[in-house]
Amino acid sequence: MKTDLYHSAEDPLYRQIEETLQEMIEETEYEPGDRIPSERALADQLGVSRMSVRRAVENLIGSGLLERRSTSGTYVCSPQVVRPAGPMYVFSLSRFLREEGKTPGSQILELDQIRVPRKVASRLQIRVGAHVWVIRRLRLANDQPFCIETSFLPAALVPDLDTQALREGASLYELLEQQFALTASTGQDEWRIAYATSEEAGLLKLSPGDPILLMRSVIYDQNGHPIEYLKSVNHPEKVVFRSNLSTREFI
Repeated sequence: MKTDLYHSAEDPLYRQIEETLQEMIEETEYEPGDRIPSERALADQLGVSRMSVRRAVENLIGSGLLERRSTSGTYVCSPQVVRPAGPMYVFSLSRFLREEGKTPGSQILELDQIRVPRKVASRLQIRVGAHVWVIRRLRLANDQPFCIETSFLPAALVPDLDTQALREGASLYELLEQQFALTASTGQDEWRIAYATSEEAGLLKLSPGDPILLMRSVIYDQNGHPIEYLKSVNHPEKVVFRSNLSTREFI
């Protein structure tokens, strides 16, 4: 179906085509893993030049929404990480990625003790001004960033946390169990759409103000006491949260 709609707006033509293709994907006309029509077919369908379609498609490939497979065409990218969600899914993210056939990685952005902010103190049920460990990490799958996670842990519970092991990529939950006999058992999660700050956008390869998936969670130990407050900023095209996974991992 041809249209002259594209020729009447102020935005460059290829940008309008990008937006149209994004809408087709977001409105489930094309699902993750689907092959999109050829550039020639899209040009005919939209009533535009193949050159404009090609530029739009290349931009969407560069942003990670599409991927080109050399012999079979262009496809909608599947999520890089499918994360289990729900109160019973407290797990080592690194271990989960390995079990999914991906190589986990992380970069320490902040690792220090601070005085706890009021809102975090309320979540952790500790007094305002008490010391907490703050651990902020950029999480990677196959060397690609997909989320930024900030953990707050009461320093009174983990006074001599092995920070060197964390810098070397150790699992936080494994350290809590080995060093302090604290087992992450359940979580209380909140999810919402938020918008990337300039720093978050730079780390996740987004543009400032782009939508992100924000998760906030309180993690409880085996005795029902809060041991961690977690803020997780997730790339919206690389991460999907799924609540119906049947496995339960504690580490």
